[in-house]
Amino acid sequence: MIGVRTSLGLAAALMLAGCGGAAATPTPAITSSPTPKTSATPRQTSGPKVFAIGQAMVNGAHQTVTVTAFTQAVPASAFSTPTPGDQCVSVQVKMFNGDLSPWDLPLYELTVVDASGQSYDSYSSFDCPSSDSVDSLVPGGHASATLYFEVPVSGRLLLQWTPNSLNANSNYNTELKAS
Repeated sequence: MIGVRTSLGLAAALMLAGCGGAAATPTPAITSSPTPKTSATPRQTSGPKVFAIGQAMVNGAHQTVTVTAFTQAVPASAFSTPTPGDQCVSVQVKMFNGDLSPWDLPLYELTVVDASGQSYDSYSSFDCPSSDSVDSLVPGGHASATLYFEVPVSGRLLLQWTPNSLNANSNYNTELKAS
């Protein structure tokens, strides 16, 4: 038993010595050329996939957002008008919750992003008509909604769905083109 304790103590001491404290001896450099790594799946270098209007965007939780229509130059609200250079647009979406738990506030996950990367939400502009509201979708639930955004008059627009606000890199995009 004493031999095992001594071996464990020696192993722990060697590990601690390598973690800092005393100066460590440098590791010799590798002189052979590295072998290239190959990947079974091709890398996407241009960012997230961009969907077309009518194509379903499905996340890992089996939640689905489909842009069904996009309209530019929507009349302003009765209370205000957009800033010069901006316009109101409407985006119609269908949603489906294929997850086993409720999907809370799904419309808050949707924004419009312009060509410069600026994002616009549907709930903070009083210049455009009021957007629909969906508080929650039960498992297996469906909903349709119309969202209004105040965005620049010209330039490319994307509807961006970020289903996980804790992981902003987890997003899906639909290009918004008037038909």
